[in-house]
Amino acid sequence: MQGWILSLVLLSAIANAQSKPADVSAGTLPQNSCSSADERALRQISEQWKEGYNHGNAAQVAALYTEDAYYLTQHFVAGFVHPRSQIQAYVQRGVDARYHIDTIEVVRLECAGDFAYTVTRYESTNAGQKAFGVNLVVLKRIQGKWLIVAHESAVPDPATAIPTLDPPTTR
Repeated sequence: MQGWILSLVLLSAIANAQSKPADVSAGTLPQNSCSSADERALRQISEQWKEGYNHGNAAQVAALYTEDAYYLTQHFVAGFVHPRSQIQAYVQRGVDARYHIDTIEVVRLECAGDFAYTVTRYESTNAGQKAFGVNLVVLKRIQGKWLIVAHESAVPDPATAIPTLDPPTTR
């Protein structure tokens, strides 16, 4: 429950920061901006996740999470995996099945103090089948290091997904 509250507080803080104008004249970054070092570190986490997963190292992937992190997924009956030791076990299942992350693209990232989030899109090959999904990853800087506190993964179902956001036509 604490993880959910943390995620909501972070998203609220980021939304609030985005609604306030930046004081560029003071030479400071707006609250919702990441420094170039933070941006590189946050992008690197996606790469480390992919590399660890593809090299069969579930422990390396799990090390990117805080001890009390939550991983929300439709691929586990409870809907979420918690804590880090269980996230490692969950990742190990994918590794053992020889799933492969083909690409991870960071679509958006934002920072607000010691919190950040990334939105990513990924493509994978699972049991010979191509798939794609999206992630929302919430991170916290702890002792100078960014760690994942909450990770939500969603895989759209092409059979039931809305194909376009254009208004429906009437007959």
